[in-house]
Amino acid sequence: MSAQLSSILLLRAFQDSYQDLVRFIARRTGSTHDARELAHDTWLRLAERAESPQHGGETPPEPAARAYVYEVAENIAIDHLRRRRRGMERFATASHIDADDCAAREPGTHDVADLCAHRQALDAVDAALRKLPQRSRDIFLADRLEGIGHAALAERYGVSIKTVEREVMRALDSIEAALHRWRGDAVPVRTGRRRALSTLLGIAGLGIGSAVLWQAWRQWVPDYQGSLSTAIGRIRSQALPDGSRLTLDADSRAEVTYYAARRTVRLLAGSVFFDVARDESRPFVVTALGHEITVLGTRFEAALQDGSLCVAVQSGRVRVRSSGGEERILGAGDSARIDASRRFTTAHPGEAAAVASWREGWLDFHHVPLGEVVSRLARYSPRPLRVEPDAASLPVFGRVQIAQAGTWLRLLPGSLPVQVREETGSPQAIVIARRSQP
Repeated sequence: MSAQLSSILLLRAFQDSYQDLVRFIARRTGSTHDARELAHDTWLRLAERAESPQHGGETPPEPAARAYVYEVAENIAIDHLRRRRRGMERFATASHIDADDCAAREPGTHDVADLCAHRQALDAVDAALRKLPQRSRDIFLADRLEGIGHAALAERYGVSIKTVEREVMRALDSIEAALHRWRGDAVPVRTGRRRALSTLLGIAGLGIGSAVLWQAWRQWVPDYQGSLSTAIGRIRSQALPDGSRLTLDADSRAEVTYYAARRTVRLLAGSVFFDVARDESRPFVVTALGHEITVLGTRFEAALQDGSLCVAVQSGRVRVRSSGGEERILGAGDSARIDASRRFTTAHPGEAAAVASWREGWLDFHHVPLGEVVSRLARYSPRPLRVEPDAASLPVFGRVQIAQAGTWLRLLPGSLPVQVREETGSPQAIVIARRSQP
């Protein structure tokens, strides 16, 4: 069995056993909250192992994949309990901690060492936020505590949405660096994947001095974060720690961030098909161009094309809210489009095309302008494609097999009044223009 196949088996075993695995870890640690974070650590350990060539020959055979996942989870849980015990011993014996004061202010909570340790961690976070520029801090707090969307924040502060995103990420990086320094660790170079809260804290973390501040802090710091992208002509399927799965179309980009109370994905380019694992305690929210799609568990596609967001639902229900505040509920077979002017249109069951047909190697077009069709095909073409303005609005009906897109373009003059030519130079682009009348 190849290392690649074995790695797929391990991640699939994790996905299939996620809920049972969380209960298994909770029994070991005595905390459901810690269990979810440690399950995420387990997934990261498996994913990192899959990416490491040096472990290629150590993957267990297929029948043992599930057992191996549980073994990794149990080892992580044991390490977590050891860190917690060491932290309690260290802080309980430190002479500078006024344990009596901590206990007096927090009757009925967990170990005194935990309370004081988390106060120190919160102080580190607070200090990191205070060092940020005023605008950065205000944008971050409005985003994390008030739930204000990035488009609204951009309008409030007179900046672009990308600037808002940078300010939020800047604050998150400062918080994570502060937590590493509080632990005495070297601040790692950011690689797009953040460590779970339990790993950064290293102790239990449920009984703390300020419940409100602790809940706010849990909203600030991600449990998991990663960036996904595909090259031209490539499709990628990616499992997530909660059992959800994302399938990215060619030339697509998305950022995934999981928090204690919500799961978020930012669609930056292209198309993504979402197979979302149901979790009523953590809604799944997709944002794109300032619009929002909210689900609990469903299968749907979200696609960006020429400044528009298109949503098509295969099963379940989703709520789509435009950046202007207009909302629609979509069920199985429904689709919606929000164009660049924020105009909201929907298609009812029976009218929508097959959802994410590109997963099967096809693209369906129903009265779609030629310019948009060619822009879509460009995701799979090794050569640049361009449509002249005089032909961009011609309507296209039909089904295109992605693998035969080049042949379809060459035959296009047989169904539309256009001509297809190859430009000279490098790279050699394929240009489509309206055919001149004889």
